Amino acid sequence: MKGLAVCWCLLLLASTCQANAVTGFFDRMYNGIKGLFEEYEEAPYTVIRNAPGYEERSYPAKKWACTQESGLGVGDNMGPMFWRLFQYINGQNDRNASIPMTVPVSTEVTIASANDKQYIMCFYIDDAHQSAPPQPTNPTVFIQDRQPINLLTRTVGGYMNNEANWMSEAGQLAAVIQGNGETVSLVHMYWVGYDAPFKFWNRRNEVWFPKN
Repeated sequence: MKGLAVCWCLLLLASTCQANAVTGFFDRMYNGIKGLFEEYEEAPYTVIRNAPGYEERSYPAKKWACTQESGLGVGDNMGPMFWRLFQYINGQNDRNASIPMTVPVSTEVTIASANDKQYIMCFYIDDAHQSAPPQPTNPTVFIQDRQPINLLTRTVGGYMNNEANWMSEAGQLAAVIQGNGETVSLVHMYWVGYDAPFKFWNRRNEVWFPKN
């Protein structure tokens, strides 16, 4: 049934295009809708402890492709950072290489003050390119060697569309963690998403707190 629905959507959308653009449009829509059903390579980790309402994970050292912005309003409009990284994996690199999309998309958030916030968004680099990833040609994109880290987190569903959503979950999770006798910082965390915007069900979002 899913396959029939995908085909029906593609045929309907393609019929609205001019004849000389149908093939390219059809391919783009197929790839987009296909993302509703396919799975992506995920950054590896090990759950080392389950606590009431959250878990502790250990992430090994890995390379990530990253970009950053600072200032007010960035947390409500992270699209420009995402598209820089998306262009990198789609060939905007020194090899013109296409790199598979992976999960999660993580954004490290550091809050110095209400007016001084830094956001570093990263795509995990798939295992096939880990040892020698293509170098970005966009100077605002860089390869980060992320060191081993232990994180405290839980998974929540729905859409996290803005900074208020992320900070609400951060506050709730921090309360759970602190209620268990551990401490975390609300001025340094990661906002982490696993799903494309057009996935409407079984969504996965996480706030990661580095373990103190």
